[in-house]
Amino acid sequence: MEAVTGRDIVTNMMKLGESMARWNKEYAAKDKVVKRLEELGLTQHQLKLLAFLRWNPELDTVSALSSELCISKGSLSLMLSKLQAAGFVQKKAAKGGDDGRKVYVSLTPKGKKAVEETMNILIENAAVVFDQMDEERRSLIYTKVKELMELFNVGGWKE
Repeated sequence: MEAVTGRDIVTNMMKLGESMARWNKEYAAKDKVVKRLEELGLTQHQLKLLAFLRWNPELDTVSALSSELCISKGSLSLMLSKLQAAGFVQKKAAKGGDDGRKVYVSLTPKGKKAVEETMNILIENAAVVFDQMDEERRSLIYTKVKELMELFNVGGWKE
């Protein structure tokens, strides 16, 4: 077996991330998802932001979101204003102890529902690929994906 370095792993993980983004785009472009986004009045970028808010509620300021998503505060503020006007997010004034400049963002029930509905459509479309695999291969992939999630969720790379 050939020696594998940390660099080899990270390089392949970066390639995997890009491949997954392209794969998701392929499934996101399916008619059902596009139709649902149109019905909701959302773009794919707006949906990604809503999904990020759904899964990362602790990142609730424009500054934190801007930093994490690598989007300028101006662009993000504009997108959030549109989402607020459509009822998908709500903005709240600074919390006690803040200097008054922070704005807190959270999903509304409508925003949560939009994310869950659209993600379910995406999952149903993409799951077909894995459902066509034999059980052993599907289980192996599932196990390895869970291991990677654990590694990143608990900061296993710091060991």
